Amino acid sequence: MKQIFARLSRRLIRAQLARTSPASLLKLGGKKALRCFQRAAGQSGAYRTLLEEAGVDPSRIRTVADFITHCPLLEKANTFRRFNISDLIAKDIRPERIASILTSSGHGANGYALGLSTRAQMTSTPAMIDLGLDMAFNTDRYRTLLINCLPMGVTFQSNAVCVANVSVREDMACAIVEQAGALFDQIILCGDPLFLKRLCDYSQAKGLDWGRYRMNVVIGEETFSESFRAYLATRLGINLDDDAGGMIGSSMGVGELGLNLFNETRETIALRRACSQSAALLADVCGASAGNGPLPTFLGFNPLRTFAEIISPDADGIGDLVITVLDLQAPVPLMRYRTGDRASLIDHHTLLTCIAKHALKCAPPSLPVIALHGRAKDVLPDSWHVDLFKSALYLQPDIARQLSGAFRIAIKDGRVSWKVQRAQDASADCLQTAAALKECILNMQGSHTLPLDVECFDYPKFPYGQSIDYERKFSYWVE
Repeated sequence: MKQIFARLSRRLIRAQLARTSPASLLKLGGKKALRCFQRAAGQSGAYRTLLEEAGVDPSRIRTVADFITHCPLLEKANTFRRFNISDLIAKDIRPERIASILTSSGHGANGYALGLSTRAQMTSTPAMIDLGLDMAFNTDRYRTLLINCLPMGVTFQSNAVCVANVSVREDMACAIVEQAGALFDQIILCGDPLFLKRLCDYSQAKGLDWGRYRMNVVIGEETFSESFRAYLATRLGINLDDDAGGMIGSSMGVGELGLNLFNETRETIALRRACSQSAALLADVCGASAGNGPLPTFLGFNPLRTFAEIISPDADGIGDLVITVLDLQAPVPLMRYRTGDRASLIDHHTLLTCIAKHALKCAPPSLPVIALHGRAKDVLPDSWHVDLFKSALYLQPDIARQLSGAFRIAIKDGRVSWKVQRAQDASADCLQTAAALKECILNMQGSHTLPLDVECFDYPKFPYGQSIDYERKFSYWVE
């Protein structure tokens, strides 16, 4: 009976979100943001200090415009690096109510940040996860096995699907598929791009036939290219053109804010794939400057959970992504938190106009959409971007099979150095592979003037191989 009630509840929420316009959802989210602000101002000593230093009187913050215009921006440096966690926690959250702590990756210069959850939140988390899974993969219809290969202690709880939390163990993931995969109607793999490449290579050596199963993939931790999506689809037997088949989509979260704040849907994936084939469509959706960098990822979000802003936007609306999580029970209320990503908000009316103008077959997304343009720190000199190198790596599947997916970029003495690691069982000639990769990247968009050197290394001789343990985020470039 409990499972039946939960399934009915998910269907009601899906129906409510579907019949409420994105504009109305954004307005409702704005009102909730004000309530979250007033709680943070009254309950968090650290936030109160930041407001006082910014000259902000909480009683004068009465509209969303007030909130956006006057309240300070938060980030790791002025929160977790400055204050003790006891000062950041809201006073209405007693320490014994804390049930879970998740750290950020610690990948940036500002170190670690903490995401805390209460026991009440942990109790409600499975319902939220199950709603997201059902909206993306119809898990109420298909018996589902979710194999979680995310690192750093990121685990899932669900009341609707079977979860295997294997972390970065490709042998365990394959063993579960081989022995238990047939018990389910579909399988969802969840992991980051670098490990999923490793999983594909390992499974091929093991002779695992993914095509026997209805496969789906959720990709997190970092951005990826359409060439990688196509490569992964081929290796896992997924037909990207079949709307009723498996799906490969991305999910974006921030450790200190929450998991799955934004995610791809079938509609946003179709839009991105269409933009990859049409520069005119991309310019209409994101502005003329979007074509100068990597292809943006289009992500839907629930405005009743995530309040998103773009600050310091350029002429095309691309700026820094700032998030307020709309949770009145959050142990650490983080208002207007800068994530380090570049993004733009896509106007729903503009999106409808573009879909009609270009006669796209995809349906319009039912939720608001952002275009994610990658991490700010991944913008390189001379119009290069880390994501362009990621895309070039998978443009030719035969070459991609010879590589591990890891590489390192450096710019020194006026030259760009691209060092690439080969797969453990690579057989192609190193020089030929390097030449093919160089041709791929130089044929991509952008006006680059710095000369490029490409060098391929056998798997054990890659100079940065010791840093690939799949538990930590891999550094693709150094200044």
